[in-house]
Amino acid sequence: MKIMIKLLLLALVGAVVAPMLIKGPDGRPLLSWKDFFSVSNPTATLDKPTGKVSPSGLTTVYKWQDEEGQWHFSDKPMGTGEHETLKYNPNANIIQSLKKPEEDSNAVVTPIAKAPETPSGPSLTTVPLSEVPELMDQAKQYQQLIDQRNQTLEQFNATKK
Repeated sequence: MKIMIKLLLLALVGAVVAPMLIKGPDGRPLLSWKDFFSVSNPTATLDKPTGKVSPSGLTTVYKWQDEEGQWHFSDKPMGTGEHETLKYNPNANIIQSLKKPEEDSNAVVTPIAKAPETPSGPSLTTVPLSEVPELMDQAKQYQQLIDQRNQTLEQFNATKK
């Protein structure tokens, strides 16, 4: 039991120290001691962006593309190379809501008779209908071949017994 507790403590220490030793994409460690003990933005929440906010209330985001064509977005400008500076209002609604149509209380609703449903959509087969009889003949030939092989196997098994 004592060895199990020691192993769990070792794993816990390893989990805390490993991010400080593993290097991120920018070459710096993923975490540092300052990340544990200092709060850079205590008011940051998941629904509020943490990017730089200019006096006009717009958030600044930097966008660039690497050599492999992958786009990157960051709140800090890239050290070297070209980047595009984007500004957006974090309080803006990106997706416009739908407006509910006003209902006319005097409108008369008349039921519409439904037309009989006809099948629509893609064809049920991937071959033209003119080739279906030929496919059926091929299927019958394959079935005969399988039956012959099964009969041969049964005869072979009967002779072994």
